[in-house]
Amino acid sequence: MAMDLNVYNYLMTGYNTKPAASKYGAHKTSELRSIVRDIAKRTKSSPIYLVKLSDDKQAYALNVKESSIALHDAFEDLMTEDESSVFGGRKAVSSQAGDVSVNIDTEDYEKLPSPFSMEVHGLAKQQVNVSKEFYDSSRSLEEGLYRFRIRVNDDSYDFQYNIKKDARHGEVIGGLADFITKARIGIQAQPVSREAGKIAMRISTDMTGSPDGKPILSFEDRPDGQHSEGITSYYGLNRIVQNPENASFEINGVEKHSMSNQFKLAGSLQIQMKRISEQPAQITYTPDSDKIINGVRNVLDHYNQMIDSSWNYAEKSGHTPKLVREMQSVLMPFQSDLESCGLTFNDQGYLEMDDYLAEQSAMDDSFQELFGAGSRLSSRMLAKMNYVKLDPMEYVDKTLVSYPNTSKPAVGYAYTTSLYSGMLFNYYC
Repeated sequence: MAMDLNVYNYLMTGYNTKPAASKYGAHKTSELRSIVRDIAKRTKSSPIYLVKLSDDKQAYALNVKESSIALHDAFEDLMTEDESSVFGGRKAVSSQAGDVSVNIDTEDYEKLPSPFSMEVHGLAKQQVNVSKEFYDSSRSLEEGLYRFRIRVNDDSYDFQYNIKKDARHGEVIGGLADFITKARIGIQAQPVSREAGKIAMRISTDMTGSPDGKPILSFEDRPDGQHSEGITSYYGLNRIVQNPENASFEINGVEKHSMSNQFKLAGSLQIQMKRISEQPAQITYTPDSDKIINGVRNVLDHYNQMIDSSWNYAEKSGHTPKLVREMQSVLMPFQSDLESCGLTFNDQGYLEMDDYLAEQSAMDDSFQELFGAGSRLSSRMLAKMNYVKLDPMEYVDKTLVSYPNTSKPAVGYAYTTSLYSGMLFNYYC
């Protein structure tokens, strides 16, 4: 049968984007033999058809093939059993998320600490210095090069800053603040104005807390005998308005301290303290509802993609979408279970999700019972997808040529489905 090669250009626009190769595809020799046997068995009782290939038929066959593979893989993902699987995931939950937020930072859940209570008594604070205030239009220090040193924690940095002749305070403070910040030494400096016409410099450390409870930021002039006063003493850059403080909190009644408001507990649980607690936060672990809902939504997306392409083809061909009916017949025995989990069919057979019921179903294991390992629904859908992807040409309209001769032993032709394979080069077989 001749094929219109121009269909390739048509399919590039009308055909759904091709996904990456299936991780559940057949790779072993035994698996490939099994596929060939299934094809041969199926063709023993199959009539012979004449298919007049149009662009729409070819596009639909490709969509059926790809969407059946994608839907098959989506169900396989739900049925996989390990900690990285859809239903194997866990997330940490804080009963007082406004005070303490938690996030699991490991794939080995055995490393997680047992559920615990936590109460924040004080947050870690950065050191903040604010210089003296000056009228921004007043004349600054005499011109020349000024040298100074900044100490941040255990590190020292030497600077030199040039003041031009007749420079004003606004110009010097703004330029010096920008100069210090751009050095990227762990502090931020910026000009501030608390009164009209006046200017000062605010300097804050990036880090919070202090190893020994003492200031972690200081300025020191390095006089060279050229100026009567250094730049840091003149502007009062060592004026502390907020000392660095360590965070104070309790875990299960035991008092603890941290230099930061964020830390990792047991090397596996990230904790972020946001504000002082009014009541203890209970930290527990629950199924990862976001991951579960995304997994179920992946099934819905691929299912609806298959239904959508079937309706589009039906509209163009004028034939009732056979695949839609077959899919509904597979799922109808589970309709009440689907609805209780927030999954319902609309009038055209598309599946829709109620977000509230879906969240509840993810948390109470209803989704796992419906779709997880051992699920009758998932097993039936996997079997159906294996059937569909074996010969997507079954779902395009065609003319029956002859029935199989039942008076003779049945003969299976393993490459009968090559009608699809030869239709267009494709990496699936």
